[in-house]
Formats: sequence, C-alpha cells, structure tokens
Amino acid sequence: MRIYFWFSAVYLGFALIVALVFMNDVTIVWGMIGGSADLLLTLAKLFVMVIGIGTAVLLLVVDRKTLLARLTPFIYALVGAVFMNAGFTMLKNSMTFLTDFFADPSLAKVDRVLHFGVDPWVIAHRLADYLPMEAITYNYAAVWGLPALALPAILAATDGDRVRVRRTLVLYVLAWVLIGNVLALAFLSAGPVYYDRLLGVSRFSGLTAALQASGVADSIVGQVQNDLWEIYSGRSAGIGSGISAFPSVHVAISTVLALYLAERSKWLIQLGFGFLVSIFFYSVYCGFHYTVDGYFSVLVISALWWWLRHKMPPQ
Repeated sequence: MRIYFWFSAVYLGFALIVALVFMNDVTIVWGMIGGSADLLLTLAKLFVMVIGIGTAVLLLVVDRKTLLARLTPFIYALVGAVFMNAGFTMLKNSMTFLTDFFADPSLAKVDRVLHFGVDPWVIAHRLADYLPMEAITYNYAAVWGLPALALPAILAATDGDRVRVRRTLVLYVLAWVLIGNVLALAFLSAGPVYYDRLLGVSRFSGLTAALQASGVADSIVGQVQNDLWEIYSGRSAGIGSGISAFPSVHVAISTVLALYLAERSKWLIQLGFGFLVSIFFYSVYCGFHYTVDGYFSVLVISALWWWLRHKMPPQ
C-alpha cells in the first residue's frame, strides 16, 4: 500500500501542475484542493464513527495481531484514495481546457449501428418498466461511491492475499488513470444527455423528454447533470466535477469490483456482476453514457485482468 500511496501522491502533484498550467485560474485549483481536504476530513470522521463496529467485525475474521498489522496499510490506502480522487478530478476538469469535445457524433453513430438502428437509451427506458429502478438508481448514485473511493482501504483491511491485492490495485489505478484520463482525453466526449446542448441540435430530444417523464430530470441524478453542465459552461471546476463519457469510469470501477469479488469467492460472483450490470444499465438509462463507453471499459479491464492473472498468478 505504500507504493500505491506514493503513486497517488505523485499523481496528485502531476495533476496539480497540469491544472495550474492549463486552467489559468489559481482560485479554481485551490478550490479543488480545499474540496479534497474536506473529503479527507469527512472520511476521517466516518472512520472514527465506524471503527468500533469495523474492529469488532474484523476480529471475527482475523486475529488481533493481523488486524494491527493491517492498520498502517489501511491508512495508506485511505489517504491514497483521496489523493487519487483529487488528482483525477483535476485532470478530468483540465481536459476541456486542453481541447473541445469532439467524439460525440461518432460515438452516437456507432451506438446506433451496434443496436440495429435504435439508440440504446430507448431500449433502456423500455426495459425499465420491468426492473427495480429505485434500487438500480441507488446503486448508481450512492453505492458505487464506496468501491470507487474505498476499494484500496477494503483490500488493506480484509484481504491477506498480497498477490490478489496487488493485482486489484493495479486494475483500480488503471481504471482511473488509463480509462478516466488517457483514453478519455483521446476520445473526449460529453455523453447523450449533453449532446444537444453541446452541438446545438435536437438529436437526443427524445432522451430529454424521457428523462423528464421518468422523473430522472427532477431527481438528484438530474440535479448532478445540470450542476456538471453549469460548472463546465462556466469554465469552473470542483471536487467530483468534470464531464467525460468515453470510456466509462463508472463501468470500469464496477468491472474491477466484479472481477475481484469473483476471485474472492464463487458466492460473490452474482453480487459483483449484478452490480456491474446495474451500473452499466443506469449509465445508459440516465444518458450519462453511450453503451460503447461501457462495452469498451469492460473489454479493456477484463483484458488487463487476464494479462495480470498470467503475470501475477494466484497464490
């Protein structure tokens, strides 16, 4: 976990330099740093609140000596995750200062071709009538944040298999850096929900109407979508802000989690992949992503996992 911590610290430093150079507004950058500090403080408070319960649970699984040995890696992982999140936000917000969104027309076209002339959001809204949408929405809006931010800490606290932990950490970092920064910049796109506002057309007017009819536009997800657009159009930034569709970080992190749970136990396979499917589905349903964003993320993370399994075979 020390390597992960120091990588995250260097990554944050690099992101800070990039943001200062390209955003040309020190107040925006310092605002994101302040947001990161608030996030760290919030996590620290939550840690203090749950430490008693967490310790009691862990004592049922591991002995006291093992628990104490995992405490330091846990702290490294927790702080490293905050650094990673802050660095990612800075780089994600910096991307639109480097270049404009350009890939949306191509992605929308590929999406429609892959689904035989039908936009995938249409299919998603048809299926929604038969699905537990409240649970799926909660997964996307709230539950996803736990593995996204805390997976390294969970690994440090609960998994004694060093090879598996190292392999999962590499995948986790690649989900943020490769998927969320490098490839996102190479195919900079905003997503279906912003398509019409971005290009001044009515290509996704049906999606806008569907989001109004389904109540998504008036929900917390709709509010987040509007806030992200206002931040982008105002050339500002904040912790957790930034618009980027291809590839999907939500799906990438969910794939990392699903593969990890599958390695931990056969009893967790359905849980992990069910969570992945729900995140993928809602990302298309609410218009944040084209399906190709998710397909690509699943393929890349799965291929990397397969390669790492050969380079770092299970113990």
